[in-house]
Amino acid sequence: MSSKREKSAHTRAKLLRAAAEVFDREGFSRSSLTAVCARADVSKGALYCHFRSKEALGVAIIEEQSLLWHRLRDEVLAVESSPVQALIVMSFEFVGRLETDLTVRVSAKLLREAVFFDVAAAAQVIGWVTVVRDLLSLASERGELLPEVNVRHAAEQIVAELLGLQFVAQALTGGTDLRVRLSRVWQATSGCLVTDAARERLRFE
Repeated sequence: MSSKREKSAHTRAKLLRAAAEVFDREGFSRSSLTAVCARADVSKGALYCHFRSKEALGVAIIEEQSLLWHRLRDEVLAVESSPVQALIVMSFEFVGRLETDLTVRVSAKLLREAVFFDVAAAAQVIGWVTVVRDLLSLASERGELLPEVNVRHAAEQIVAELLGLQFVAQALTGGTDLRVRLSRVWQATSGCLVTDAARERLRFE
């Protein structure tokens, strides 16, 4: 039984990887399940045992990344003493994953598709806002934030800025200057967010 479960999990992982590669190359709307099966070297029947449709494959790819920000938070907080600095580092690490990690890149692309925005975007955005809010709350406890900062509003604003930044950079330069744009946004945002003493210690790269 264990061997059967392992084989099933392996097949599912192969299908997700193949789908990400096909969606990345062809775009979601132009991709076919036939191409995904060929890439994964599995039958259509095997695919339907795991995913009922192309849309279900896309949702699964998005959900694979649903805990990424939580993992990044834990990793960065282990080495950064400042919660605000941790948040900045996390955002740059995410940009790096967009450049190097196929699944992260495809997940970000899929979220911009109308078919996925309605079914998956809300959960993703809520997850991101929660992570940012937790870090800002910790920063507030440690005296890094200005006293007038509303943590919930600030968290939503930061997520909105980061999502908008990806869209603008992709539209104007294909995302090639996303790091430069991200640095500028953090320099501007931090001035309204953190104390002068905390800001002097921040790195925006």
